[in-house]
Amino acid sequence: MKFRLIFEGAIPPRPRATLSQLHDIRLKLAPQLETLWSFEPLAREKNSWLQHPGSEPRGYAILEQRGTSLFAPLISKRNDLQCELDVTFLRQQAPGQLIGDGGDIDNRVKTLLDALSVPPPAQADFFSTIGPNRPIYCLLQDDGLVIKLTVETDRLLRPAADKYDLFAILHVTVRATRVTFGTLGLLG
Repeated sequence: MKFRLIFEGAIPPRPRATLSQLHDIRLKLAPQLETLWSFEPLAREKNSWLQHPGSEPRGYAILEQRGTSLFAPLISKRNDLQCELDVTFLRQQAPGQLIGDGGDIDNRVKTLLDALSVPPPAQADFFSTIGPNRPIYCLLQDDGLVIKLTVETDRLLRPAADKYDLFAILHVTVRATRVTFGTLGLLG
C-alpha cells in the first residue's frame, strides 16, 4: 500500500521542539490518516484493528492509550507492518543547505518522525489533560518501524512565517513483516 501525506507549517529541530509543538504537528496530520481509514483496504480492517485497549481482541487491536488520549497507529508491531518514507522538504533555504538558518535537517526529520509516532509512555502525563473522544490517528507506533528513509530538500517559492516553516510531502510505502489475512490486502 502506498499513499502520501502533506504537512505545511513549522517543524523545529528536535532539541528545540516542545511536546506541545510535536503534538500540534501530529494533530495536523491526523485528519489525513483518519480519512485513509475510510478507503479500502483499511476500511475493511477498521472494526477489528481500532478496538479500545482492554476490550476482547478480535484481530489486531492497535489502539494505544497515553494518559486519557487514544492513539491509532497504522504501522504497528501488532499488525506486523513497517514502512518506507520518502520525504520532500520545501524550505526557504537553497536545496541541500543542511546546516545554518533553518537547516539542521537531521533534527527536523527527528521532530517529524516523533510527530508521526504514538508518544512514548513516559509522556503520558502530558496527555492526561488532552483526552479526545476519539482516537488520534498517527502513522507509527514508534519510529523504529521505519525501515527506509530518504530525504530531499528544495526551495519553497513563497513567503514563510518563520525560518522553520516548510511544506513537506511524505510518500509512505507500507511493508509487512509477516503476511496474514489482515495484512494481505495492504500489500497490493
